[in-house]
Parts: sequence; structure tokens; C-alpha cells
Amino acid sequence: MSSLANDFEKVLRVFIPKELIPARWKFDEKKRRVENIQSLMKCGHLGIVKSAEQLNRDIGSYMCFPGSTQHFEIDPVVAPSPDDYTSLKNTMYIYKRDLFLLFDFKDISTLKECQREEVEWVLNDCLQQMDFGSHHEMIVKPDIKTIIEDGEEVLKNVMPFLELSKDCEKIYEDSKTRFMETLHVDIRETVSDCLEGIIVDHSTEKYHFELLLIINWIGFIMKGIENFVKKESINLPPLNSASLTKPIIRLFSIDKNHFVMADELLKTLKNCNIDVSGFEEEVFGMKELSTFTFREVSQKVDKVVMKNLEFVKMDDFRLIFAQTPIPTCDGGYCNLAVDVLRDVLMDIVVAKKVFQTIKEKNWIHIKKFFKSVEKYFDRTRGVYFIDLKNVKTIKELWENEYNSHLKHSLSSSKLMTTSKKNLAVDLAVVQCQINSLVRKVPMLLEFIHKQGACARLSIVGCELCDGKTLTEDSAQPQGSEKKEDALQKKMKPQSSKETQSEPEKLNSEVAKSDVTIEKPSTEEKPSQKKKMSKKTKQPNPPEEAKPEPKESNACPKCERAGKFTREANEKLRLSKIEVKQLKKDLIRNQLENEEIKQKVMDKDERIRMLERLLKEKDDVIKEQEEKLKEQATIVQVFQRVEKEEDTQTVFDEKIKKIKSAQSNLLSIKETLEVENPVFKCAEVMHRFIMNTENEETKQMAKMEMRRFEKEATEYTEAVEDRLAMIQCNQFDAAEEIPELPEFPVFSQEFRSTFENIMKSKPPVICQQLLSSSENASDELEDTECVICLNNMDIENDTTKCVYCKRRYHNGCIQDWLKVKMTCPTCDSGLLDEEEFPVLV
Repeated sequence: MSSLANDFEKVLRVFIPKELIPARWKFDEKKRRVENIQSLMKCGHLGIVKSAEQLNRDIGSYMCFPGSTQHFEIDPVVAPSPDDYTSLKNTMYIYKRDLFLLFDFKDISTLKECQREEVEWVLNDCLQQMDFGSHHEMIVKPDIKTIIEDGEEVLKNVMPFLELSKDCEKIYEDSKTRFMETLHVDIRETVSDCLEGIIVDHSTEKYHFELLLIINWIGFIMKGIENFVKKESINLPPLNSASLTKPIIRLFSIDKNHFVMADELLKTLKNCNIDVSGFEEEVFGMKELSTFTFREVSQKVDKVVMKNLEFVKMDDFRLIFAQTPIPTCDGGYCNLAVDVLRDVLMDIVVAKKVFQTIKEKNWIHIKKFFKSVEKYFDRTRGVYFIDLKNVKTIKELWENEYNSHLKHSLSSSKLMTTSKKNLAVDLAVVQCQINSLVRKVPMLLEFIHKQGACARLSIVGCELCDGKTLTEDSAQPQGSEKKEDALQKKMKPQSSKETQSEPEKLNSEVAKSDVTIEKPSTEEKPSQKKKMSKKTKQPNPPEEAKPEPKESNACPKCERAGKFTREANEKLRLSKIEVKQLKKDLIRNQLENEEIKQKVMDKDERIRMLERLLKEKDDVIKEQEEKLKEQATIVQVFQRVEKEEDTQTVFDEKIKKIKSAQSNLLSIKETLEVENPVFKCAEVMHRFIMNTENEETKQMAKMEMRRFEKEATEYTEAVEDRLAMIQCNQFDAAEEIPELPEFPVFSQEFRSTFENIMKSKPPVICQQLLSSSENASDELEDTECVICLNNMDIENDTTKCVYCKRRYHNGCIQDWLKVKMTCPTCDSGLLDEEEFPVLV
């Protein structure tokens, strides 16, 4: 108990920043994990944590990766159950190194705790003899339910034999011999040595029944694993040696962007003897832990090979303080570069609370630190990962800078150490501070934007996404300081009555602060739930549990009492078995008496009657059987034909829909290639700029052109991505194909300016690609006049406002304009066409 509790505390202190764990807080080994976390949260330093249960799940997710026990140097029992991952073809996969963790037999076996510990000890020694290869490799998830049912059937047949046996030592030796023959030759010696060590403490004469159960469970587990790896052709020496036939590639994602590790792709394809000469040199020239987008993979890898690739989707979620290490193909671990930056920002804002009393002169140290780690956050690269060794270096550099220049100059924070928890406001404050920080250091915003993670870090109003440029001394967004002051005022202690009776008031206040509140990254998702191992859970104590007397191992009286109790229970069990046997004998004697009474009757007459009845029944049965066989054959033929027709029909419909979607995408691609929207946009802008001398208008036109070109390029890439995925057969149905984004159009402001200067409306680019709302007529479908509220015919005797497109009766609008020369709907200037005719 003590060892396991200490191991969990070790991981907890690695996950949570040390500044958020008060020195006075102690981990109580007698309490459950959640109770310890609750006591930590009462200290008031974890205001942004939703609940103790959520933090407990986050810690379990943090250490849920292959090789976590060696990474943290903890007992394997503390490790949670492994996660499973779904491929694009809806097949479940797990990391190969986590295979043994799936056989958590303590929940389905009748073994006692001491027996389970012995079995785990032997299996862990067997595990050391296995060659799992690189810890990033993945395999198909085995059907544990089937293996468990087979094992339970074996024990069900063995148990009665073991309970009634008398020659214990002989049976044990025979079972051990048969058990050793089922094991692989290379691990027999390991298991034999372990069993000899168990026998030293538990003699076969006294503990023969327990030892036989241990032997059978070890054999059941090892045989189940061996059968599985052979069936799935998994390379796991010495149990099975097989060459990799189906390449398995991990597919990562940031929001809607999908990518793979370039080194992993190259190494996996090489191991499958697939030609990689087309992009091998490119990978060698790339920096460490670089990536390829899914579209780039489809272009570099042969189409036939792409169909055989199995892309396994990795979970895209964020933990609150630190991210789960991701295994790499070279035996190390890494994290997404943008997640590393987020963890550093969280340490600055939440753990160190730098924003609480920082002065302008202290910002030079913050900028100095980020300048020193600029090479790790490369703004010229696409999405990439950072090795954990470099992550450690980044955090050490930040600690040194903080301890040297900032620690003593900053006062202690009061914002997030209040006794009353206000989660929504705490998260709003943290997000507001992060947005301010990345604008104080523009290189951070450029890096986040380059990684396509503006939404991932909840960056509000990213200037780069809007086509603007940044300066080195970019200031905070206007009004951000006022918003922070408003949020800090809301953090002042309120009475418990107000807090409990007005939960909706808090939400309205946060909404008024105009601060985008980041949704907690630790919020549990249905597709991404982490199943904690039942080894790590401790039973909840009953609400009114009475204290039980504790037994001491050193007390001889307790030992004797326990021994006599076990002997009494054994005698009681044997007595029950004898009673059952006696009941069976009684029933058998009663049946024999009935048979004797029947024999007294006329045997010959009875025999003749029975023979005649049997013959008649046999004839009827034969006729019925022949009819049933004929009917069954006909039914099977019809069912098979109907099933084949239905399957073919469904398949044809799915193929037809996918082909139709592909045809539409190809048509869109052809339209883009023919009309070249980016070139047309540049042409329109050039003509517009040449006809105006206003610098602000020219600047507005350039920004409009950059925005249009960016959205048009994203639209083109989206079309190519979907075509590539369809060609690689990544979709089973047309409904799985994501919808395309809206094709860009010129903004209303630009159209109005263009029309005023050029005296004509701007051209519509790629009109056939616009949505129905854009292609539709700008005419509002009015059915009644707003002034008189009577129905009207749009085509006859009506006047239309050029701004809001609203129509009115000529008579009604003329009377209105005599009083006020504005549109009744939009208040825009409007003139009577009869009094002020249009000049030709």
C-alpha cells in the first residue's frame, strides 16, 4: 500500500507545478487518491481545476503511455489500463508494449490477492524475455472477452478435480510438467525458477491447491497471448517471429489539420520493404521530428501502397498542466511544439503568477527568456514535435530566468488563492493573460499561427488570421487592461449566500467582460474517455463503516485463530459436497424402485405395444425430417440470394454516392484551374488601386486581396485533401466526406467602395462555387409594405431601397419622403424618383 501510494504521489508532483502544491500539504497514504487531491484543492492554489475527480483522471491520462512505469520509475501496478485507438477503417489498435496490461485478470479470476501477486511476479519476469521492438509500434487490440471465457472454462473443469484430490504432491508435479510443455522453450527456465522461489515460501503439501491455481492461471495467460500473436501474425519474439506486412502509421491532428511523423512514415515503410526512394532524401534533410500533412503523404506514397496503409487516429486533447508524452520511433518521447509552448505559458500565468504585479521594466526578462528559446519555437517550420529532452531544457531556462530576475521582484498573488472557487472567472483571467502575453512577444503569436493552433490556444482576434502584420512592439488589444481589471474585481470575496443563490449572475458578468473563456482542456469527451486501471482505484469506504480490529502478523494467537478458521471452512465445504452426493444417491435409489414396480406388469404385452408405437413414430419422424430438410434447403437458397442482392445493392449505392461526390469535387477543381480565382482577384484589385489615390482605400484593398487569396487557397487545399482521401479509399460512405468551406466573396464594405469609385459593381469570382445564399438574388421577398402593412406586387408600382433591398408602395413611400427623406427600415438616405430623377 505504502509503495503504491508513494508512486502515485511521485507522478502527481511531476504533473502539478510545485508552486501550486503548498509546503504544508502532505499526501496521506491511508486515504484514497481523490481524497488527497481534494485536500490539496482546499489549499486554494488550484482555482482553474474543475474537480478532484477530473484532476485524478488527468493524472491517469498523463501517465497512460507505453513505458510509463520505466519513465516515472514506479511500480507497474500503478499504471492505468492502456488506451485504445481507432483507425480510419474503424479497427481498434493498442501500443504493442501495452499488450500485457490488457490481461488484468484480477477482476475476472477467483484468485486471492496473495495469489494474484505471485502470478503478476511470474508474468513480469516473462515480460522481460519478450522483444517488443520500438515502443511506438501498434497492434490490433485482442478480444480479451473471448480469451477470458476460454480461461474460465479451463478452470471450471479443473476445480472439481483439484478439490477432491488426495495425492497433492503427485498431482502438482504432473500439472507442472503439463504446464511447462505448453510454454515456449525460451521462457520455460524463467517460469521454472519463479515457481521454485514460490515453493520455498509455500510447500506443496500444505498449499497444493493454491499452487495449482497459480500454475493454471499463468499457463492460461501465456497461452492466450501466444495464440493471439500467432493468429494476428504479430512479431513478438520468442512467442512468435513474423515480418511486418501491414504498415501502421499514427495520424495526429490539430483541430482539422491531419499529419504524420516523417521519420515514422519512412521507417515503417522501409520495414515493410516498400520503396521510399521518392522521398527518403527529403526526410533525411528535414529537421528532427518534422511532419508531413496527410495530403503530402498521399502525393508522395504510391496509390496502391496508400490503400494498404493503416492510419490510426491519435486522440487530440489537452491536459491542464502537462501533456502525455508521445513515443517516437527512435525510442524517445516528445510533445507537440505548440503544446510545449502552452505548458510554458500556463507555468508563467498560473504557477508563477507573473501577471499579478509585474511592472513594465520586468518585461525585458520575459522577452529575454523567449529570445533564448526562439530556436525551439521555429516560425519557419510547419507543424512539428519537440523531444522531451529539449522540453526539459526549455523549462530549466525559464526557471533560471525566473529565479534570477523575477521571483523576488514579484509579490505573492491573491487572484487565484481565494477560498471560494470561481472556475469560469479563473479561466477567463488565465485566457486573457495568455492573449496579452503572446501580443507582448509577437514571435509567439507568429509561431502559434504558423502551427495552425490559434483556436487550440483560444487566441482571440488573431491579427495574422485576419491578414494583418505584426510589429516588434505590438501592444495589447485595445481595452484588454480594462477587461483584466474588471475580471480581477469580480474575484473579490462575496458572501456564500450570494454565490450560492445567484449562479446565473456570474455567467452574465463573465459574458459582459467580452473575454472569450477557454473551455477547460481537461473536460472529458465521450470519444476520448480515459479508462483508469482498476489496479489504481481503491474501494470507497462505506459511509458508516465500523472500525474493524486489525490483525498483526506477529501475533501467534491471531495466527492460530486464522488457521483454525480456515480448517473449519474447509471441513464445512467438504461436508456440503458429501450432502450433495447423498442426495444424488437417494434420487437414484428412488428411480430403481420405480423400475422394479414396472417390471411386475405384463412385460410381453407392453413390449409389443411399445414396438408398434415406436415404428409408427419412426415413420412419421422420417417423413417430417425429409420435408424439413427440403424446406430448409429452399429457405437457405432464398436467404443467400436475398442477402447477396441486398449487400450488392447497398454497396453499389455507397459507391455511386462516393463517385458522385468525387465527380463534384473534380468539377470544382476544374473550375478553380480554369477560372484561377487568385489571379482574377489580383487583377480586380490592381484595376481598383489604379483608379484611386486615397492611401487608406488602397490599404483596404490590399487587405481584402490578402484575405480573399488566403480563403481561396484554403478552399483549393480542402478540395485536394478530400480528393486524395477518396482516392485512398478512406471513406466507407459519402456521408463521411467533410463538407467544403464557403468559397470567399468580397466584403460588403469593399463592394460599396468599389461601386462608388468604379461606378459599377465588382465582378463575382467563380459564381458557380458560391453558396445558394450568395447566388440568390439580393431582392428581399417582401409580401407587404412596411408603411401601410398591405400586400403588394413587387413588379408593379413599387420603390426599392438600394441599401437594405426593401420595397414599398410608390404612394406610401412618396408620402413618407415628404416628411423624412430616409428609408423607413434602414434609415439610409432615400429620394423620390419622380422629384429627383436619375441623371443620364
